[in-house]
Amino acid sequence: MAEEKYAILSESGAMVLCEAVLLERNGNQMAMRVVDDVKALNGLNLVKFHKMQSYAEIYQGQIQDIKGNIVSLGDVFNISAQMRKEIKVKIHMETDLIKTFPEEEQKIPFTIPIVVNDISCGGMGFVSKADLSKDGTYEVVIPITTDPIILDVGIVRKEFQPDKNLYVYGSKFIDFNIVCERLLREAIFRLQMRRHRKKIMEEKK
Repeated sequence: MAEEKYAILSESGAMVLCEAVLLERNGNQMAMRVVDDVKALNGLNLVKFHKMQSYAEIYQGQIQDIKGNIVSLGDVFNISAQMRKEIKVKIHMETDLIKTFPEEEQKIPFTIPIVVNDISCGGMGFVSKADLSKDGTYEVVIPITTDPIILDVGIVRKEFQPDKNLYVYGSKFIDFNIVCERLLREAIFRLQMRRHRKKIMEEKK
């Protein structure tokens, strides 16, 4: 039987703290063996984690005991519904925002270069030199997924930084279908895992 592997996340879900293998599950109790540095869990009471073979499933559990590299968890429950749009990753990603118009206006869409600073399944934070309307309609090209996807996006926050001559925006994805959501969630977790493993390799040098 194949090992059931998990990535244990920081409280915010923004980074992977360590990887672990399931040893035992009994109701809402679990025991896992941490395969890298268990010290990353020191001082934590609650942890979030996801099954590495299934990015759709996110859990939360209370650390009851740590012996060596074995972590015992209690009160484990599935938090996928509330967390799937909250887990985000810091990123530096250059892409294009596409300004769209209603069909009756017969205007040609045009692209606006932006730099994305963070992204989740709920939306993204980005900067641009363009002064964008919060009432405008936009699409964004997401290049970090296995195949690039285009999502509808609405601007919810806007702030001008005169020292950098840039606008800082917060946005949300609109009419997000389940297929695109899974692709984006997988890409976010893949980035987290890549960063975690790079950190582990650097610490071993």
